[in-house]
Amino acid sequence: MKEKLWTKDYLSITTLSFFIFLAFYVLLTALPLYLVGTLHAGADKVGLLVTLFLGAAIIIRPFAGRWVSNGAQKQILVYSAVAFFIGTLLYPFVAKNIWALLLLRVFHGMTFGVITTAKGTICAELIPASRRGEGLSYFSLAMSLAMVFGPFIGLKFAAINAYNSAFITCMVISVVTIVLAVIIKVPDTDDATKTLSEKSKFSWNDLFDKKAAPFALATFILACAYSGISAFLALYMKGLGLASLASSFFLIYAGLIMISRPFTGRWSDRLGSKIIVYPCFVIFAIGMFLLSQSHASYLFLIAGALIGIGYGSVTPILQTQTISSVEPHRVGIANSLFFNSMDAGMAIGAYALGIMASGSGYRSIYVAGVVLIIVTGLQYLVLTHKKEILEIQAELTSELVGK
Repeated sequence: MKEKLWTKDYLSITTLSFFIFLAFYVLLTALPLYLVGTLHAGADKVGLLVTLFLGAAIIIRPFAGRWVSNGAQKQILVYSAVAFFIGTLLYPFVAKNIWALLLLRVFHGMTFGVITTAKGTICAELIPASRRGEGLSYFSLAMSLAMVFGPFIGLKFAAINAYNSAFITCMVISVVTIVLAVIIKVPDTDDATKTLSEKSKFSWNDLFDKKAAPFALATFILACAYSGISAFLALYMKGLGLASLASSFFLIYAGLIMISRPFTGRWSDRLGSKIIVYPCFVIFAIGMFLLSQSHASYLFLIAGALIGIGYGSVTPILQTQTISSVEPHRVGIANSLFFNSMDAGMAIGAYALGIMASGSGYRSIYVAGVVLIIVTGLQYLVLTHKKEILEIQAELTSELVGK
């Protein structure tokens, strides 16, 4: 008999995740257009807008991972939800000054880093171990839906220059996350797990875990490739005279994620992760190549579908592998590492690809994305193979010592 997955608290934390990322993607889509259209900033400043936000999240996450591992998940979830709301509240007041806006992005990024670590750790604890791949696939599906509806909302507001309305929408969304954070019941932390976390002093091990390295590195490189879509797709399509198609791209992207993720999560649990991961790399690369070469509307939509299947399916599997590779008392740290890898890729990718776009045009960043995906596949193959060999050697050594 299957262990129960769809509890009230699991649904609540999944819904909270959706709303946090909904606000994130509304701002991620609207702010670049605001900077270029209203403040007359260049592509490099657009990249910096993303980099500062995600850079702040990356810096705070190791500490957040440590805090939630000490059993303070509920308090941190509520406090960070309130802080995230305060960040959204300030946008209408600072948006006219680019430097004040960049500074606000640093603060907002810190709140985002804490709340994403807390909610991810709580979710991992709410999911039965036997259904972790499936549970995290559905959980990350909420983020993917936000990845569609957020840009759709942001683009609609940007099209009519209603940026203050976009900011107010994010405020309302943030209030909902506070309510959800308050009502969620967090599982009690195991005493042994809590003791292990409290006894150990903060060290570099709280930032990085060698066991999770292959999966974290793959997550980082893929996020670098995807950052070209999240930060620059709207500007790319506007330059091609297809601005109205951008929202359709994200809708197709989301639709294919919704169809494919429930299946890929179950298949990953039953057949093994690698059976799913490698085809996802190939599909993602084909979609990115189509995006770089397309001129016709239908090719852009096909690209969105392929990227939805490829990138949309592989990220929750990599998250599952990252969490499953560490000891139970380090789940918070592993979750922090996963999101840090993703955000570092988005931050560095957005900044580097922004510079590339300024010199070579937006099309070049999607060609670079194909190269990055190929590198990811080779890296994943080499490091996971090496990891398997080391695990076999450790088992053999243990058996010999036992005899």
